[in-house]
Amino acid sequence: MILLNILLATDGKPHSEKAMNYAIEYAMLHKAMLFIVFVVSPKTGEDKETIITYGKGVLEEVKMKAMEHGVSVTTLLEAGSPYESILKAADRISAEAIIVGTSGKTVIDRVLIGSVSEYVVRNACCTVVVVR
Repeated sequence: MILLNILLATDGKPHSEKAMNYAIEYAMLHKAMLFIVFVVSPKTGEDKETIITYGKGVLEEVKMKAMEHGVSVTTLLEAGSPYESILKAADRISAEAIIVGTSGKTVIDRVLIGSVSEYVVRNACCTVVVVR
């Protein structure tokens, strides 16, 4: 019986792997449904189709790993701002928790660029787990 909905936000980068492993274990422990979101948000000069293809690959890879552990999984490929898209997806699935990785950016990077994980922590209406 699935009791919780958990949202894992991933960008497929190395820092996301720890968050992925944590999310799978969390979902196993709580017998939760794991939703995995990848947000397509191309920067200037990046090819949108390439990012979509990459995102689909990331989602499939994480899905297979979770399914190997017996976790029920749904993947979400979203477009737009990662900040807003993650929170909208969490609301849409009624997530009890959002799990995100942190890129290890410096304080200056967070001030100048912003941090998706920091934004999610400050604005989510549910528990947020930031994995380092």
